Amino acid sequence: MHASLQSMPIRAALALLANLVAAGFVTAQTSPATKPAVEASAAVIEGLEIPRANGTFLGVRLQGVQLKITFYDAKKKKVAADAVRIAARWQDHKPRRAVLLPSDSSTLLSPPVFKQPYDYRIFLLLIGANDSELESLQINPALLPRS
Repeated sequence: MHASLQSMPIRAALALLANLVAAGFVTAQTSPATKPAVEASAAVIEGLEIPRANGTFLGVRLQGVQLKITFYDAKKKKVAADAVRIAARWQDHKPRRAVLLPSDSSTLLSPPVFKQPYDYRIFLLLIGANDSELESLQINPALLPRS
């Protein structure tokens, strides 16, 4: 009788261990399937992400010596720009101005005028249809990603 009492806890321990291993195997197989779906839905904004008052975003970056501004919707997908042009002004060693014009439907691009050192601020005025002022921004070009 003493031998059967000792074997009962071993059988229970083996059954418990088998259940734990099976549960771990099921969990291990379901976890990786959910990760790619989450990663695939994460959209990336090119450049410095600037939230707008209407819930959309701008992606601002320096492309060489040109300023590039791309428009994104609330889900961070590229959309057609609501600005027809952007007026930029800054002062390095003298006052300067430039106009960013469309390079494609979602992006406006400046002429090649932004040079180092980036120790100044750029003031931007987004201009919509019928010359309406959409919004104004100021950015520090030293913080912008470069490509």
